[in-house]
Amino acid sequence: MSRIHRYEGKDVVVEFELARCIHTGDCTRALPEVFDTQRRGRWVRPDGASRDDVVRVCDACPTGALRARDPDTGALLHPDLARNMVRIVRDGPLYVRGTMSVNGQEEPAFAAAFCRCGRSRNMPYCDESHRDGFSDNGHVILAGHFERLDAPAKGALDVRYRPGGSLKLAGPFELMDGDGRSSGWFARASFCRCGESQFKPFCDNTHRKTGFDA
Repeated sequence: MSRIHRYEGKDVVVEFELARCIHTGDCTRALPEVFDTQRRGRWVRPDGASRDDVVRVCDACPTGALRARDPDTGALLHPDLARNMVRIVRDGPLYVRGTMSVNGQEEPAFAAAFCRCGRSRNMPYCDESHRDGFSDNGHVILAGHFERLDAPAKGALDVRYRPGGSLKLAGPFELMDGDGRSSGWFARASFCRCGESQFKPFCDNTHRKTGFDA
């Protein structure tokens, strides 16, 4: 885990983990009175808006780089999670949202952005390396390694990966394509991490042929 910066306010504490941030700008657009990278000194000022608004914007961070905590108890603050969701970003990472663990370690947030281009230096997480030429339209090709569900379900997500292998998710989740359309519910799936699968977003074992090793 990288260094976590803490910004303490009267009603809420904001945590920021720089290594997970891919600079989407969602926070600065949604609540510039709190999040302003052009401001001198501390770029996060939690008292600049209501606690509810700060929690809402932190919870919407797609990478989990921003987290809101109660200043008294230290508990992570977030709206109720209605479902686990996996969203493909066109020409970009895989956004995963829900209660999850990664290789057996509980995630510090309820969101993460996982690399799909195979070039990240912060594996398994995205570090914006996809901006250097990775291309994928975000469509879902129903081939490769996955297991469908007949109906929505609840449960935690177990995320696993090996240095030279795919990203494996086990647990119920809804998969959204690059256009925001639902591709249905899944119980488990292996997602391409090398960037070369012909069945993106799913793995087709191309990493074995290319010698992928991240």
